[in-house]
Amino acid sequence: MAEKDELYFESGAIIACTRLTAEYFGVTSATLSNWMRAGCPRYKHGYWDIRAVTDWRGKQEGEKLAAAAASDPSKLTPAQQKVHYEAQLKEAQLEAARLRNRFNSGMYLERAMVVDELAKYFIVLKHSLLGLGHELSLMASPYVDADRGRQIDRTIDERVKDMLEQMAVEGVYDAKTSTVVAI
Repeated sequence: MAEKDELYFESGAIIACTRLTAEYFGVTSATLSNWMRAGCPRYKHGYWDIRAVTDWRGKQEGEKLAAAAASDPSKLTPAQQKVHYEAQLKEAQLEAARLRNRFNSGMYLERAMVVDELAKYFIVLKHSLLGLGHELSLMASPYVDADRGRQIDRTIDERVKDMLEQMAVEGVYDAKTSTVVAI
């Protein structure tokens, strides 16, 4: 009768006492208690549904395998590696499809078109800025002598060239590094 109390069947489930369940899983009864606190299903106090515990442990191991796969897929079995890498492939294909959709909807522009448009813009900007010194010196000429007008033209021209050079090389203009000539 004691054997029947330690292990019995109920509604198709195998119910085992804590001692037998611990032996079956190769752990101690304290480990079973820890599993219960972590969410492992218990049939009733002192008894465990072997199939439910096995399913729960399988889920736990699956989560551990997923964590291991994230850090080192070589620790997985070949079948698990296949699933892991197929999942990564599907994610990459999904991201590529999203990128194509964004490109087709006009969220992105063709690189060649952007480069051409920016090149045109910067050529116009360069010519406008380089003509600025001459234009300002002509405007100031009625108020200053000819030498001072040429100095204004050279100073503005030097500043503009310095700015364009810095933008071309470093991408950002820093006025602090430019030399300022007193007028």
